[in-house]
Amino acid sequence: MNRKRTYGDAIAHSLGLGLDASVTLATRSLPKSQIGISRLSVGRGQLGMTATIPPEDTFIVAIYLTEVKRHELLSRGRPFLTQGYAPYSMRIVNLVNEFSAYITCPHETLVFYIPRASLNEFTDDSGLRRIASLACVPGTTDPVLKHLALSLQSAFERPSEINQLFLDYMALAICAHLSEAFGESKACAPVIKGGLTTRQAERAKEFMAAHCDKDVSLLDVAKECGLSRGYFAKAFKTSTGMSPHQWRLNYRIDKAKVMLLETSSSIAEIAAICGFADQSHLTRVFAQLVGDSPANWRRQRCS
Repeated sequence: MNRKRTYGDAIAHSLGLGLDASVTLATRSLPKSQIGISRLSVGRGQLGMTATIPPEDTFIVAIYLTEVKRHELLSRGRPFLTQGYAPYSMRIVNLVNEFSAYITCPHETLVFYIPRASLNEFTDDSGLRRIASLACVPGTTDPVLKHLALSLQSAFERPSEINQLFLDYMALAICAHLSEAFGESKACAPVIKGGLTTRQAERAKEFMAAHCDKDVSLLDVAKECGLSRGYFAKAFKTSTGMSPHQWRLNYRIDKAKVMLLETSSSIAEIAAICGFADQSHLTRVFAQLVGDSPANWRRQRCS
């Protein structure tokens, strides 16, 4: 039975993973190309030799979420790399080398699917030199990528709560770090270094506020300011001290507070109006940012 294909699922497809064992998301942070992010749960049914992945000029960054004592990678049917991986260690390969693998144990992996066209578009858009290649010593543990992987791991555990703004921002952060830390060519000075103008910051906030119940992308917000995605993401954080995703979460919570105090709407209704996936999503974010549940917070102030 053929598995339905999704963008960026080359590794999952080669492993024969079904929808219950893999989740693949594509970002919209770049206008002409996409980046895929997959979480793979490799079980006993995938042990042994995988199918060969047809060659394509795409970088695969694999971060192992669980320990793998031995992993065998083959290129064009010949042994290429055999070693173990500690949790949150990584490997980078280019699929142009036509890979297959011999799987020796169950494990979980976070996989970034980055076509060269996407990497080129990111560097061009950010005012950086194009990267000839991405490479690292297999088994490297990078603290920045570990932190990003942990953030994405939490998001993948609740896929209904993943919003496009968060995903786009994470994809740009990953591309920026990979280019700087593992790119063959080091970045040149950015074309623009400052933050947003007052008007640009206001416009970005106005747009995100007006669409707080919708899944807008980083590109959507950047266009409203007449800026590229790469510059906007960096400039917004320089100007506000937080990412666009973080700012919008805070805005949604502030809006929820007003509704909790000034309306008789249920918490589930407030969650929907403020752009949360459901009541539990609002409750979880509210507790993280406010330190209390919406119900308790409302009760203490309305009693």
